[in-house]
Amino acid sequence: MRNREASLKKIDQIDSSLNKLLTSLRRNDEQGFIQTVDNMREQIDQLRTYIETECIDGFELNNSAL
Repeated sequence: MRNREASLKKIDQIDSSLNKLLTSLRRNDEQGFIQTVDNMREQIDQLRTYIETECIDGFELNNSAL
């Protein structure tokens, strides 16, 4: 996996963002909550891009070609 390190880093960032969401909820911080959700969506989109641009090896199926 070419983007393995970047993908794992994004997963760690998303995990950290989940903790920020919990903190925002406890503080009744609506703006912080919305900002964190938007940030998480961006991180997920970047992770999706990493995965979609990965080369497919001989052991994987290219479902998009079906």
